[in-house]
Amino acid sequence: GADRAPADSLWLRAVRSPHAHARFAIGDLAPLHARFPGLAKVLTATDIPGPNRFGIFEDTRDQPALAEGCVRYRGEAVLALVGDEATVTRIRDSDLPIAWEILPPLAGIDAALTAGAAVLHDARPDNVLTRGRVVTGAIDDAWPDAAAVAEGTFETSFVEHAYIEPEAGWARRVGDRIELTVCTQSPYMQRDELAYVMGLAPAQVRVIPSATGGGFGGKLDLTLHPLVATAAWLLKRPVRCVFTRPESMAASTKRHPARVWAKLAAARDGTLLALDFRGDFNTGAYASWGPTVANRVPVHATGPYRVPHVRALTRAIYTTETPAGAFRGFGVPQAAIAQEQLLDEVAEKLGIDPLDIRLKNALRPGWSPASRRWRRTGAPRAAPRRGATPRHRRPCATAPGSPACGTASATPRSPTRRRCGSASSPMAASRSTTARSTSARAPTPSWSRSPPTRWGCRWIASTWCSATPI
Repeated sequence: GADRAPADSLWLRAVRSPHAHARFAIGDLAPLHARFPGLAKVLTATDIPGPNRFGIFEDTRDQPALAEGCVRYRGEAVLALVGDEATVTRIRDSDLPIAWEILPPLAGIDAALTAGAAVLHDARPDNVLTRGRVVTGAIDDAWPDAAAVAEGTFETSFVEHAYIEPEAGWARRVGDRIELTVCTQSPYMQRDELAYVMGLAPAQVRVIPSATGGGFGGKLDLTLHPLVATAAWLLKRPVRCVFTRPESMAASTKRHPARVWAKLAAARDGTLLALDFRGDFNTGAYASWGPTVANRVPVHATGPYRVPHVRALTRAIYTTETPAGAFRGFGVPQAAIAQEQLLDEVAEKLGIDPLDIRLKNALRPGWSPASRRWRRTGAPRAAPRRGATPRHRRPCATAPGSPACGTASATPRSPTRRRCGSASSPMAASRSTTARSTSARAPTPSWSRSPPTRWGCRWIASTWCSATPI
């Protein structure tokens, strides 16, 4: 990304909004070109060859490569300067003929949901991008049977990925094709989205991934891609761009800020009975991965525990803040903060050890979570005795891939997907001698056996069962 580019590459610098919410107009650019002869092109929204909209999903393509008369977060790109490095660096934002009309920002979830709040996207008049829902059991009937109930509201903030290398790359036009070399986590997805933005066929776009330089979900979305691609397409010269650290932090996606309210109930013996869960997620100015977050969190709201009565409802909400996207877990870590804290409180009220209550309710083979998705692998049937060798350090008693070695046989309703570590994989075969040499040792409980593979993978049989429609 940042390390290499053709020697004759032009440089691109995006000019970004200093306001969270504003209308703007771009004036005459001729005096700017006359003052700075090293300036080759000033890109605006009208220069984008295609629809000037991108997103993760086809029905939520709401983010422009360059804003079209209105900005929805501080740091949104309004135009891009292309020229030699010294020139584009020397031009100050105050040199540009941009007139601003500042609008009231919608900072945070409450502001966006207030009656009469500005509508950020016409297709979502209530500023709610999407909703998620998982409901099972009869939750309203479960509370009278509870011996302990814990309830709380939890809030989290934006989190920056802070990868070592910021967004960087370069593009060149090759005939009727555009070719990009960029640091990315998703070259094929970005190829398709870039083709849409530029009005090209996917076969006309090539994305060459450089060393990622860190990502953690933050380099799944398009950033500089449509800007350098458009500049290279129009100027027919290589164009490169490297975000500064402040620019990266201002413009890249973040972990979703969340407000979670939850209520958890358990019986006298520690058996979990019910979970009522509400989660609002600040998806920022544009959709990005908001639909994934809002729909994944209800599925995982109960964590790795069995809860028979569940109501989990979520919303992804538009605000005039930095777009929130993918970040290691898609909202599930925010939900885990609530579920685990409430579980500690319930254990304390019942006088049960926090580890014991978790082991008692941890999903086991044959059990299913509230979403009705279940696996044949699960938690141990009994807690290991004190002083026993930790599970992950115990030797496997049989060769990898056999039914006694942490595998699950397939059934017509549960197709088996082979992962690394299966008996037929080269990785497992290279360690078969080690597995056989340990077979003479004392056998370990069946639930503790797993193939001795480098990545700890195993055969997993998964079954999708019917669930309440989401």
